[in-house]
Amino acid sequence: MNTDEFVNFRSRLMEFLTAGGACAVGICNADNLKGGPPSTDLTRELATAKTAIVFAYPQDHKIIEAYMGKINHEKYQKHYIDINNIVAGLSSEVAHILQGQGFDAVPVYAGNTPSGGDGREVTPQNAVQAKSAERYPATDVDMMMGLIPVLSQRYLAAACGVGFFGRSGNILTADEGATVVLGAVVTSADFEPTPPLPEEDNYCDDCNWCEAVCPTKYMSTTEVTVVQLGERTHQYSERMNGARCGSHMGGLAGIANNGKFSSWGPSQKKLPTDDNELFISLMDLTDDQAKRPAVAGGFVPAFQESGRMNIMCSACNLVCHPERDVRGKRVKMWTQGGLVVQHENGTLEAMPREDAEAFVNAMPDERRALYTLIETA
Repeated sequence: MNTDEFVNFRSRLMEFLTAGGACAVGICNADNLKGGPPSTDLTRELATAKTAIVFAYPQDHKIIEAYMGKINHEKYQKHYIDINNIVAGLSSEVAHILQGQGFDAVPVYAGNTPSGGDGREVTPQNAVQAKSAERYPATDVDMMMGLIPVLSQRYLAAACGVGFFGRSGNILTADEGATVVLGAVVTSADFEPTPPLPEEDNYCDDCNWCEAVCPTKYMSTTEVTVVQLGERTHQYSERMNGARCGSHMGGLAGIANNGKFSSWGPSQKKLPTDDNELFISLMDLTDDQAKRPAVAGGFVPAFQESGRMNIMCSACNLVCHPERDVRGKRVKMWTQGGLVVQHENGTLEAMPREDAEAFVNAMPDERRALYTLIETA
């Protein structure tokens, strides 16, 4: 195709995504990703890559607030899975359209980490990546848990103006906040990139409410991660031990460090404050979870032999909204929503803290031991 046709093709692809429901669309290339971690090298996903088309798809705020208010877990979980499937479908369709025009193209899926079932090597693959890894060293915990992506959708989104980093490290979009699912397609088509959003448009005001709703210490209150992407510097709170976040997200843990609220996980066993004791605790919590009744819904990780995975937290992501009063309301909903307990049929229910503790303490010892510590003589 000639130059005019190519420019029009780019515009039509972006319009295809917005018509499909995306709230923001951008395009990045090696120039506006230059200086970033190894996970910003587009060729890790596709050897012939020149650009990536990135987009954000919004979630339903009414469903989110029913979840944040500890009113309805199942509806949000299904909604989140549905949105991810829509994003995967749009990404696949864009890749198909590009391939039909003779370009190489592959979707970038959110689970492109070893912990998400992706078996590809994520350590530096060439000298350029090795140099960037020196600037952005991965922690031993990140590597052990498989948290490093082949290609980071967050960094791509920040580089091309789909959104900007909030304090939580989540991508905040102009209209929808952080309550979006990201999608991306890497291609050999050499499209004109879109610029990052103006720094003054970033409405993250360090309210710290993402930290307030986190049931465990995952975001540092003092340290920041600084990332260079092209000519722009981005920063967000340094992330602490990823196992703490994962334990609440997957429902192994539930109660917050302060004991005043919980994620949707029904366990009232607090995580140890010492990271050296954390993995032993998580092994015990994993055993507890395996013996509890199954929670309705969830998704099936094809890379596992059995079982389902549930979404039990995401509070730091779901609290962020462009309007400060909405953020404040969600903080109160989450932190004043009590503790979640589990009935014998697997159903989850939030109760005031005293009622939740009494509910668990009334269980037979064998069952109670799956949710709280039992003191032995």
